Amino acid sequence: MYRIVYILSVLLVLASCSSNKRTAFSDAYSSKNKRVAVHAAKKKSNYRQTNTSAEHKPEGLGKKSADTENYTRNLIINDALAFIGTRYLPGGRKPETGFDCSGFTSFVFTKNNIPLQGPSDKQATLGKQKAKDELAPGDLVFFGSKQRISHVAIVVRNGTETLEVVHATTSAGVKKDEVNLSKYWNQRFLFGMDIISGYLDTNSAVSMK
Repeated sequence: MYRIVYILSVLLVLASCSSNKRTAFSDAYSSKNKRVAVHAAKKKSNYRQTNTSAEHKPEGLGKKSADTENYTRNLIINDALAFIGTRYLPGGRKPETGFDCSGFTSFVFTKNNIPLQGPSDKQATLGKQKAKDELAPGDLVFFGSKQRISHVAIVVRNGTETLEVVHATTSAGVKKDEVNLSKYWNQRFLFGMDIISGYLDTNSAVSMK
């Protein structure tokens, strides 16, 4: 009887140890799987970050280009506005003596490293033509008739009901005007030209300071 009890006790101990070994093996296996899973997750995360950076490079370059263009447009507008009050002079090309309309636009653009020369009808052949509602600050706008372009101005601001320009006029020299509120200028408005963006796309003369 004692012998049977002894054998049963040994069997219980063995069963208990065996169970503990299986549990330890199971825990170790589970821990290993967790480490593998964490490693895989890190690799996946690194892959995503690498791909995201690559995908956003063109956007970053585009943003830089857009910032450069906006910076240039702001420089042109600020310089143009600084000459308000300068007297009108036929054929004038310098602030010291006076401006005519195309002399004024030529001086401001060239000062900002975008070469622009010639009378208004020649300037009207440069750049990309725009409709009135597409105009941006720094674009040129032209006035006249179907037979003849007679005047050029620089856009300062363009909104849903506002088209503000700065130009050299025969009556008051360099000044700002609201085209939509002026019967004279509104009737003579022809089209606008974007010289800035096209020039910056093909040249590096203008740089952000």
